[in-house]
Amino acid sequence: MKYFNAHSHFPQNHDEVSVWNQFIQHSLVTDSSQLISSGIHPWHINEIDVEWCLRQLEIDIDKIDAIGESGLDRVITIPFELQKEIFLEHIKLSEKYNKPLIIHAVRTYPDIIQLRKQEKCQQPWIVHGFTGNLQSGLQLIKNGCYLSFGKMLMNGHKKTVETLKCIDPKYALFETDDDKNLTIEELYTKGAEILTIEKEQLRIEKMEIAKELFPKIEGLL
Repeated sequence: MKYFNAHSHFPQNHDEVSVWNQFIQHSLVTDSSQLISSGIHPWHINEIDVEWCLRQLEIDIDKIDAIGESGLDRVITIPFELQKEIFLEHIKLSEKYNKPLIIHAVRTYPDIIQLRKQEKCQQPWIVHGFTGNLQSGLQLIKNGCYLSFGKMLMNGHKKTVETLKCIDPKYALFETDDDKNLTIEELYTKGAEILTIEKEQLRIEKMEIAKELFPKIEGLL
């Protein structure tokens, strides 16, 4: 049986259904056996033609299953208002085409929540690589976001582990992100250990959430 991987920068392995993130400035590699997300990562803003990429994202909209990853990052030197402007364009596409939004957020959870409220968003948002505290996690969930947990769980990161333990499990997902040495099964093993449930039960629960987010998955299993 397959595991759901909410965010990966690599093609999926045989034992998973993943959301394969591809940067829109590169030609999309279509693969009918998995889900694909695409968008402008805030780290790349100064390296690309933003207007071209946004046009291309809309041209390729039928080839992708989720928008992003896109988002806000207070650690990088890209002007924050520019990041916000580009992120808003991704929000608009997510709402227009009824596709989930994969979010990169670094020290910006309050900003993410504010924008979701401001834009009155209806589509689900998946905050990838969540490492915040429980309060941040609960606020994101309250405002319609899912939290995707990755390698910080393997490191026993205290805040991340506490958040996973305490939130409604309906809003928790798992991801390998850009770590080639981490398998999704290892993350589910760790998640099951933290939550004190059977790994198979966790796999089933997360696949059911994935089917709600991405109905196309039914045809991929």
